[in-house]
Amino acid sequence: MPQVRTIPVGKSIEAGVKVLPYEKAEELVKKQKKFLVAPCICRKEHRLKGEGCDKPMDTCLVFGWGADYYERNGLGRVITLEETLDILQKADEEGLVLQPSNSQEIVNICCCCGDCCLVLIHLKRHPVPAKMASAAFVARVDTETCIGCETCLERCQMEALRMEDDHAVINRDRCIGCGLCVSTCPSDALHMERRPGEAGMEVPKNQMAAYDLRLKARQKAKADLEDKLARHQNV
Repeated sequence: MPQVRTIPVGKSIEAGVKVLPYEKAEELVKKQKKFLVAPCICRKEHRLKGEGCDKPMDTCLVFGWGADYYERNGLGRVITLEETLDILQKADEEGLVLQPSNSQEIVNICCCCGDCCLVLIHLKRHPVPAKMASAAFVARVDTETCIGCETCLERCQMEALRMEDDHAVINRDRCIGCGLCVSTCPSDALHMERRPGEAGMEVPKNQMAAYDLRLKARQKAKADLEDKLARHQNV
């Protein structure tokens, strides 16, 4: 049960694609009443170690009761809806993956890079990132209109794209549906499409439901491990 999920940047979604409200960043944000931005803890940690990247620091968006907590403890600053939308736009320009809390009623949206975000770093190491991510979309390339500029290869955080016969090819097992390759494709050869229903992970209604599902997943994993060890000892 992932702690966060991946949603595509707004401009990467075609008008004809059915999109649930909790899968589109702008709609998620416009439902909120209080907005706060805080420094990205992942990039902050890496910079303290002399590592990381030069992506923007103030990109962690927090809402509602989460924003109240952050404000009380001096962990961020309250901003307007317009400023929040500007940060999302900047995140797309910088090639940052949008990862809200894994619930329909969100508390935060992280704007993540593959250099510092531990979620993305570990996803990238996995042979099939799409299997581990909570993502409802996957990119699709039109080989007839692709001009082979390789812009999408530079933008992809999961190394899900490669060149073949002078056009981009997508490894669906590695694509986590962030839409970064789509939003800057100069020939509009890339599009987002919904994954088959059975491939998507459940999106809990709120944070408490998400915590409950993660607890049950950990309990099951622990029970499975104990059962495996017991059977091994009996051999």
